[in-house]
Amino acid sequence: MTDLISAAKSGDKRATLIALRDKLAETIQNCDSGRDMASNSKRLMEVMAEIEALPDEKPKISKHDRLKNKHENR
Repeated sequence: MTDLISAAKSGDKRATLIALRDKLAETIQNCDSGRDMASNSKRLMEVMAEIEALPDEKPKISKHDRLKNKHENR
């Protein structure tokens, strides 16, 4: 699990959101207050939606383009 502070300082939005997601999940798991669990659960869902909305880290290359590149590099 990435340290939330280190991730935030790095400026990497994806890493920061993932660290925040993990921290929220840990907080929810150890929560005794129904009110806190509800608000943290809502925030966890929002963070997860933000992660899903980010563009993929690696661009997807079609099978056709992979084969074309492979052929060109021979």
